[in-house]
Amino acid sequence: MRAVGFHSEPAQSTNASANLQNTGEDFGSSDRLHPRAEIELYCQRNSHQLVNWFEPGEGENANDFDARHDRYRQMIASFTGADARLALVLVPDASHIAENLETLIGRLLELDRLGTEVRCTDPDRPDALQSGEQLLGLGGRTPQRQARIRDAIVAKASRGEVLGRTPFGYEAGADGLLNPVPDEVEIVQEIFETYAGPWHAEDSKPLGGPGFRAIARSLNERGLLTRTGRPWSALAISGILKNRTYLGTYTRYGVRIAGSHEPIVEREIFNRAEAVTRTRKPIRRTAGEAPYLLGGIARCDLCGRGLSGLTRRREWTRVDGSSTSRSYRYYECPSRNARRERTEDVARHSSWHADELENLVLQDIQNWGVRVKKKLRPVVGDSATEEIAEAERDFTRAVRSVASAYGTLNDLAAPLQRLEVARSGARDENIEQADVDRLLSEVHENEVTIAKAAVSALIERIVAGEEQVEVIPRF
Repeated sequence: MRAVGFHSEPAQSTNASANLQNTGEDFGSSDRLHPRAEIELYCQRNSHQLVNWFEPGEGENANDFDARHDRYRQMIASFTGADARLALVLVPDASHIAENLETLIGRLLELDRLGTEVRCTDPDRPDALQSGEQLLGLGGRTPQRQARIRDAIVAKASRGEVLGRTPFGYEAGADGLLNPVPDEVEIVQEIFETYAGPWHAEDSKPLGGPGFRAIARSLNERGLLTRTGRPWSALAISGILKNRTYLGTYTRYGVRIAGSHEPIVEREIFNRAEAVTRTRKPIRRTAGEAPYLLGGIARCDLCGRGLSGLTRRREWTRVDGSSTSRSYRYYECPSRNARRERTEDVARHSSWHADELENLVLQDIQNWGVRVKKKLRPVVGDSATEEIAEAERDFTRAVRSVASAYGTLNDLAAPLQRLEVARSGARDENIEQADVDRLLSEVHENEVTIAKAAVSALIERIVAGEEQVEVIPRF
């Protein structure tokens, strides 16, 4: 059979870190051949005749969607000319021919109308639709690497195995499950019993016992330290009192397993402590520092948790005896255990200097091409958002159904059209190109609140790894 090869460059970096090296994590891609060699080998094994190539030009990278679009149109032109002859389109996997599910379905439908199809050389997913359903997402929101990481994490969580930092009071056994640590168990139980206070009647106000700071001070005065060897703080006490793991329930990444391990706190005491917390309104200092530009949209690539903005202040004395101080701002995953990551061979959760991460993201926005800017769908009004969300759900359900052999490719044409109409309608009614241009300009504003609003409107999320960063626009 006649065939043409179509591929992109193997992904070496993410959008915002074009020159950073791969972290060395193995998610299956390292054992695969270069795309061209993989397609040639596939043709040899299946007696296909390669008649043409549509491959990246010099300097093109895997994230150059404009170049990929132009190359795809060249291939379509070769199938529709006066003397054109159709051929089977071979790709390593669906991510080489499209950057998201909508684009993939549109191209599969177009090729189907011409009388040909796309086939993947990946032996695990030869069907292009199934490959796309696994590796791509709406608007490119589920890239291949994150999908594989997520699947591995969820599989581990579903077995109740420990992910991230083990709660104080437990240790991870050889089977990956939580086992109580007797000395730490005593401290956890003391914290709950002290904070919950004596029993009270159901119709009375739960006055409770001493607060977070008082409990922390009591533990420190007796020389009892946290697992990392540090003094107890009000924040550490608060974290323990909120953790339902002590009831024997494991909850992580949408997986909830009751009775997965031995509880160390009685439910009645836990509920009493929870009731006390609800009655105590914390006294907070007025925030004096600027908000974090990427707050609410930056996430850890290892566990998916949102990165917290942290400010650390350092003070020192100069040679002349005068004092000075300096503040350092970071984005850090709440699951990070810096001491353990320094001393043990464990996966590292995200931690970035704020300026460094923000500059990478802003540089990525600066590099968005014309085609990306035209596809942008900044945050719109509530009614339009609900309409788009409903169309996305219908489209996703249809793709999953057809990928599972319930229906044909043509059954996706109508859901795709509804999604395109919903998005174009929202754009026509709520978003002018001037609005997009204004937001692209405002991300560089010196006033952080303005810049933060613009960034949140344009970017769905940022996935930050130890060295790599992926910026996912709102398409």
